[in-house]
Amino acid sequence: MKVKIINERESSIARILLKNDQTLITQAGTLVAMRGNVSISTSFRRSSAKGKSSNTKIIATESLFLTEFCGLNDTNEVLLASAMIGNIVVHSIKKYKLVVVASAYLACDGTMTLFFGIPEIKFPSENQTLTLLSLTGKGEVLLNGLGAIYLIEVEEEYWVKVEHLVAFENSLKYEVKELKEKWWQKPKIFIKFRGEGKLYCQTHQGKNWGYLIAKKLKSK
Repeated sequence: MKVKIINERESSIARILLKNDQTLITQAGTLVAMRGNVSISTSFRRSSAKGKSSNTKIIATESLFLTEFCGLNDTNEVLLASAMIGNIVVHSIKKYKLVVVASAYLACDGTMTLFFGIPEIKFPSENQTLTLLSLTGKGEVLLNGLGAIYLIEVEEEYWVKVEHLVAFENSLKYEVKELKEKWWQKPKIFIKFRGEGKLYCQTHQGKNWGYLIAKKLKSK
């Protein structure tokens, strides 16, 4: 499987070349176009997250529809794009598992294992969770984000505002922290990472992006 990111850091598209018997597992609804002789099947995965908070700042993804593409000859091409405007990056899993925010998962090599089998991130003082996927095996994972995605090589300690989290290697230990400052209207939730490993974050967050679009819309 070969992957090329087109129009990087704007509205990215992932171009994947599949040879005979190679498979690609994608989040359903991300297909833009394809060519060649490809079989397609769809499956459904559900997590145990049951967050019912009215808080709209964080939205838990409790299930995923997945589409599997399998090449039936050596000249197949699949084009994928994120549902939101933003970057797509490719992470190669070689040693550590990759833990991904469910909404940031775009696709992975079909030889890999993808499951909800790790604890969700629970937020203090809120009946809300952020669902995480665990990806194991060796191969490439495609991540999508809102805005640009940037990589941080954590060596000791790093704090990330939870809305900006995309993915991290499971060599990192994490802890949810709620910070309160007098100039903040509400407490901010951060994740404190410790150890050594790769950490991916996105530059924008869904709530602010939606607010900017909403200001441009006319009421009826």
